[in-house]
Amino acid sequence: MHFYLFNNPQAVTQEEWEQDFLLLPSWRQQKVLKYRFLLDRVLCTKAFLLLKQGLEEHYGIMHVPEFSYGPNGKPFFKEYPHIHFSLSHTRHGVLCVIAEKPIGCDIEDIPDHLDHDLCQHVLSAAEIEEIQHASVPQIAFMRLWTVKEALLKLTGEGLVDDLTTLLTPSLKEKVTCHTCECPEQGYVYSILYFREMDTMRGVCSRVPSEMP
Repeated sequence: MHFYLFNNPQAVTQEEWEQDFLLLPSWRQQKVLKYRFLLDRVLCTKAFLLLKQGLEEHYGIMHVPEFSYGPNGKPFFKEYPHIHFSLSHTRHGVLCVIAEKPIGCDIEDIPDHLDHDLCQHVLSAAEIEEIQHASVPQIAFMRLWTVKEALLKLTGEGLVDDLTTLLTPSLKEKVTCHTCECPEQGYVYSILYFREMDTMRGVCSRVPSEMP
């Protein structure tokens, strides 16, 4: 498995984005231009370029084929069924993972305060107790949240009605989770894959000296 991380997309200027935009195929350009704000365009563009970089470096694929989608919206390549990928982005970071077996990732900003109503809606009683005893509850919450989101991307389930019971003991035995808490960068991310995958390599394509 290979992962790519782009830090601080908020710092990308209009001129920088326009240069990146020219590197996209027309079908991705059309998707990017559906977004109104610069940051959203940057996130959509950078996610694709990280995927493009990974496919070139590890598979020699110079032209990213147009995405196909599963019944719940999970993207895949019809031309390369052995290559799996997952993309995620937030204001502070863009994440891409590529593997030869199903994979899922999620990256989220660390909030200033914990949303207790949201906790009740998406966490089990044991998970709520876990974050209540954490030194930084909002980081602990985002760790659990990203794990659940990455799991849904891994399995291709999409949205589910009940997130509180998602992380069952039997399921935890089947997957491996890598979570990185990065308060200095402003985000938490998680990558999930089935246990038989045991190799992980990563690239951080931009690390700012300071956060904006």
